[in-house]
Amino acid sequence: MKKTFLCSILLFQLFIQYLGVVATSKNFGNSSGKSSEFKESVDPGFDLFFASNDREVENVPIYFKNPLPPWIKGTLIRNGLGRYEIGQRRFTHAFDAFAKLLSWKFPGNGTAFFSTKFIQSDFYKKSIQVNDIAPYLLFETVEPEFNVFQRFEALLRGIDNMNVNVYKFGENDVAVLNDFWKIYTIDPTSLKTRTSITPSIHVPKSPSAFTFLNFISSAHPLPEMGTPHHLSYLSSVNIIPGMKSRISLVRIKSSEEREIITSWEVDRVPYMHSFAATKNYVVFFACPYFINVKKMVRYAIPERSLDWEQESPTILYVVHIKSGKVVTMMTDTVFMMHQINAFERDGVIIVDISAYPNPDFVKNLEMKNLLDPIKRNQFNTRASVRRYTITLNTQTVVWKTFRDTETAPCASALDLPTINEFYRYRPYCFAYGVALKCNNVSLSDIAIVKKDLCGRGRDKMWKIANHYAVEAWFIPEPGGGKYEDDGYLVLPVLNGEAKSSYLAFIDARSMEMVNSAEIPMIVPFNLHGRFFDDLL
Repeated sequence: MKKTFLCSILLFQLFIQYLGVVATSKNFGNSSGKSSEFKESVDPGFDLFFASNDREVENVPIYFKNPLPPWIKGTLIRNGLGRYEIGQRRFTHAFDAFAKLLSWKFPGNGTAFFSTKFIQSDFYKKSIQVNDIAPYLLFETVEPEFNVFQRFEALLRGIDNMNVNVYKFGENDVAVLNDFWKIYTIDPTSLKTRTSITPSIHVPKSPSAFTFLNFISSAHPLPEMGTPHHLSYLSSVNIIPGMKSRISLVRIKSSEEREIITSWEVDRVPYMHSFAATKNYVVFFACPYFINVKKMVRYAIPERSLDWEQESPTILYVVHIKSGKVVTMMTDTVFMMHQINAFERDGVIIVDISAYPNPDFVKNLEMKNLLDPIKRNQFNTRASVRRYTITLNTQTVVWKTFRDTETAPCASALDLPTINEFYRYRPYCFAYGVALKCNNVSLSDIAIVKKDLCGRGRDKMWKIANHYAVEAWFIPEPGGGKYEDDGYLVLPVLNGEAKSSYLAFIDARSMEMVNSAEIPMIVPFNLHGRFFDDLL
């Protein structure tokens, strides 16, 4: 009798729970419908910016509204986000989406061709094979989360998703990058993945040589002026308590061949997405955003393993490339993702960056925020262009910001910067970039801006309501142009109202769109890329 009574109670409880689940599901469905309607009325099509696109195509003709200049000849390749879920799992942070390449070929005869393919990394291929997101190290995590054994497996495998940038290190030597030492090479013509490379390198021995891993680097190498080589860095993280880690300035000779220029010890390794360089110097901004090894081992989630110290200064490491001498200086607390340009003038080093008060916006780029039309407008995403003046003789650092004009009220809020590359390491006036939340209200209010750093009132911007832009690349007129702003900003744009994408050509002087071509699919958000005038 007692067993029957207890079973009856248990069945009754399960039935009540079932009703609750059904009711919740129905309410969730209704709420989702209302939410979807609300999203469409506020930011039409913005969700498509962060939606998967599984299609791959090669050399599909696209047609511009106006004839292309015959000197536009080469290939624009961009790297970014292509797929946000597989099977029953999805990424929780936009930065973790599977890497997908896009390219636009311009043969120079007025025609143009579009291609897009996923990077066939081990991570992507394994995930496709098992119809699930395979356990590899990510920036954040997945839903449902990996179990403890999968997290350990992810930690051992490391990062394998090269979804940030694309770079050319030599003749037909094109690589895709993330902020890690490992890279993948690709065929720039077909976008097919060639092979993965973890370059071998000799890190100088020291009393603290028991390093955890030589694995952190930059997705933004810079050319070494006067040579065919490039510059980057390598962080060697030490897991032995009380032992120092190392940062090394690295010369890239090819995707496989690298050499250390100089190394120095640090107490803790900072996260550095990019760095600045001039003809003679490299400048690292070591913001107080430190890798916590204990948390990395515990969670196997880099985002949870970074400690921001608001009260700590930012350390500058200024490295003389030829001698390897390192000068250490301090400046006010700041966080940066991207440097804009740097140059030497009258015995000082000038460095321009897109600055933030802290790294909170990085965490806030989670999918649950980006896809919520209320939440995504509640966090600060506005950068601030800062100019740093570094005087080595006195070892002093000062910085300033720039005022905006009524014609471009968010020009100083740019990030994802680009310049006329003929002015790399030279005095220059114009920086171009993406200004999110231009109206300081809606994240989706996105402008492509032109900032006059020479203070002559030439700020301008381009934006169209419900058209969502990404980083542009500056294609200069032949020879760099007569003037610095002679050329075009070229970028893919998502038309939220039409639910389609197009490639835009914006006149860099007037900041008016002068040409465009429809892309035969929706292009999700993509991060970085560049135009190669010697690739077809």
